[in-house]
Amino acid sequence: MQITLTKEQVKEVLGELRYMGADYCYHYDKETRRRTDEIEALKLHLGSIKLGNSIDIRLEATEKPDIEPYSIVELEDPVYAPYIQRGNYPVLVERFTCKGIHPITGKSA
Repeated sequence: MQITLTKEQVKEVLGELRYMGADYCYHYDKETRRRTDEIEALKLHLGSIKLGNSIDIRLEATEKPDIEPYSIVELEDPVYAPYIQRGNYPVLVERFTCKGIHPITGKSA
């Protein structure tokens, strides 16, 4: 299931988002079960006012954005795509993705 979110829905659910940093997401080879050097995407670390915590969002890009830490940011084409992780006890994993990110000008830390 995938739900494309509007700007208003993101603000209602997550509140104001602040950029904390980003890490690379590497491709894993299913046959060898090892990480490769191929970068698939980025994992953005964003501070969320509404959650009172940070949230990780997958960015469909391979280069880190040039955004100052703690800047207020906006997501481009945000998608909520939860899934069930199977095992002894099924767990709901809440996953957010987006196509881009950019700082909101006029607002600062």
